[in-house]
Amino acid sequence: MTTRWNPGTTGPVRRAWCGAFAAIAVGLFGCNDLEVCGSTASDITRDGGEPYRCVTSEDCPRTSRVNVCVTDVSPVEVCVRCQDTKCVSVTPEACD
Repeated sequence: MTTRWNPGTTGPVRRAWCGAFAAIAVGLFGCNDLEVCGSTASDITRDGGEPYRCVTSEDCPRTSRVNVCVTDVSPVEVCVRCQDTKCVSVTPEACD
């Protein structure tokens, strides 16, 4: 027999599942090792010192571990963006 056939236990079972899901969600999303309090932007330059030029952020050179910045807020990880037709590396700063 399932809980569908016993209406008296469906409420407690649902509350238990919701409580377990909420505890897991808080555990996964509630803690952040790096609290970001800003970021530092630096030009990405060629060997000669001139900056890389770009039209979109995808034009900028980057390694496989560096992402393209998708928002204007301070990122949690290093990313690259195209700013004023120059490629810029954005590095987050941790709060002290």
